Formats: sequence, structure tokens, C-alpha cells
Amino acid sequence: MPGNTWGEIIYNFIIIYLVLSFALTCYSVIRMYVVKHHCNGVKYGKKRIKTLVSQGRFRQMPVYTMDEVRDNKDLKTVRLSYFPNDTGEKTKYVLVLPGGGYAHCVTSEEGYPVAAKLNEMGYSVFVLEYRTRFHCSAYAPMEDVSRAIKYIEEHKEEFNVDTKDYALCGFSAGGNLAGIYAGHKHGYDHYGTDKPGAIILGYPWTNISHWLDHPYWNIWKGLLGIWLSERGLIYMFRMHRSREKMDSLCVQNQVTPDYPPTYMFSGGRDVLVPASHHAEVLENALDEQGVKYKYRRFFSLPHGIGLGLGTKAEGWLKEAVKFWEESIS
Repeated sequence: MPGNTWGEIIYNFIIIYLVLSFALTCYSVIRMYVVKHHCNGVKYGKKRIKTLVSQGRFRQMPVYTMDEVRDNKDLKTVRLSYFPNDTGEKTKYVLVLPGGGYAHCVTSEEGYPVAAKLNEMGYSVFVLEYRTRFHCSAYAPMEDVSRAIKYIEEHKEEFNVDTKDYALCGFSAGGNLAGIYAGHKHGYDHYGTDKPGAIILGYPWTNISHWLDHPYWNIWKGLLGIWLSERGLIYMFRMHRSREKMDSLCVQNQVTPDYPPTYMFSGGRDVLVPASHHAEVLENALDEQGVKYKYRRFFSLPHGIGLGLGTKAEGWLKEAVKFWEESIS
């Protein structure tokens, strides 16, 4: 019967759509892992650590006191790694915040290699492993950033750094953290630290609670967005989250005319944090508020590329540092 025929056509169309879109999503995810494995510079970062260790100059330290850790065991997961430059000169510093969806910190991919490259450029650098997963709680990573900044300020002579106009550099969820900390409500103003001279964001996860505000022609990519957003929100707020709390983690909502100058880059084939739903939403907010910014989109690149060695994005960090230097001069 005609009804059955049309039903079969629709059924077959749905099956074909689901299979093809699933295959495309799997290809995108596999490609992401292959590309980032070859370009994020893990070996480069490890080599720098090995050099500093052999010189007795590599340090890792807590930012909370023993009494604080005794009262809150989750604080023992917070660790600051110090990468001094080779010149011995006092410089402004960069605090690097690796990503990981607030489930973990991908420090070896987005922390140590970036610190190594910044050392090569003459800067002293700190990499922060903040509270994640079930060690996390409402705005705990923001508190960890504030404690790290205060710790660096308290030991600035020991670290030989100029703490004014420091830069925050964050990737993915670390970009979310840097972006929130650059605002007033849950950032530097709230915690009483100096304002960053600039923030540097790599494929930032900015629009964290609005995964349904954008059309997804690929249902599997939509499910990835739901999973990432819900996972991060659960770790941050558990089951006691309101719309207000969810919106407070959207970086674009924190942008005001006095927001720090912002350098940002993303990949055009980012299946986890699509640029059109995240980086470009933040770009619109920066533009509307008249904030100085520079945004680069590398159309063929996926999520998690870090330094982007051997890709079209290689050199983005040098460009970002130049933007920072020009912004504070």
C-alpha cells in the first residue's frame, strides 16, 4: 500500500541518516585524536621538564597550606608547576590553564608544551592543575586560580617575575576558566587579585550551558555537546544547579567594556567545541562591548591541538604574545 511505501522510505531515510552521521562523527573524533597526537608537542614539553630537572630548576608546589588541605582533602589535587626562563631576567609571567572539560587536566598536552614554548620566548611560566571531577565544586577552579595568583605574588622575588599585567592562557575548559576569571562576578575582582593584562584562549569552551540554543544537523554531534556540557555542569554544581548558575559559566555573559584584551583561536573542524557555538559567540560579545581582541580561525583543524606544531596554526602563540605585549605597552 502507498502508506506502507512512504513509511518504508522514511524509515530507510532515518536509518541512512543515523548511520552516515554516526560514521562522520566517528571519523571526526578519530581524526582529532590523530592530528592532536602529532601536533600538541607532548614530547617537547617533557624534554623541557627534563632539562629543568637536570639543572635543579623545575618546581612543583601546592598553593594551599597544609592546614587548608587537612580541612579539605580536595585541595591536595591543586598543583602549580614553575617553568623559569633561561635568561635569568625578570619578566611578566603567564599562568597556563589546561583543558579537560572539568573532568581532568590535560597538562601534558596543553600545559607543559605551552610553558616550554613560552620559556623559549624568554618568559617565566606557571602551569596550574586545578580541581576537577569529584574534587571540584561550585567555582572551585576559579578559587584555585586566585590562590595561584596570590601565591605567585607572595613569592614574586623568589620566582623573579613582574606580577603586573600577567597573562592567563587557557584551552577548552581552561579557556572557560580563564574567560570567567577575567570577569568581575566570579573572577579577579571577586577574589581580590590583579586584573590580567590579557587573556589567551585556545578553542575555548565558552557557551557552556547553551548546547540547545543552536541547531545541530548531526544528532551525534548534538549528543556530544550535551554530554560535555552536562558533565562539566555536574562536576561544578552537582545536581543543585539553576539557570543562573549555568549562565554564570558562559564567558560571553561576563564580558564588560573593561574586560581584558583577548586573543583567541579555534579550529574549523572542532567536533567537541564548535567554533560557531563557542568562540564566535564570545567574539560577538567582545565586539559589542568594544573590547580589544584578535580572533583566528584555522578552518581545517580539530579540537585539542595545543601548540599546533606542523599545522597552519603553528606560530599562534608567538602572535598571541605579541598581542599581549602590545596591549600592555
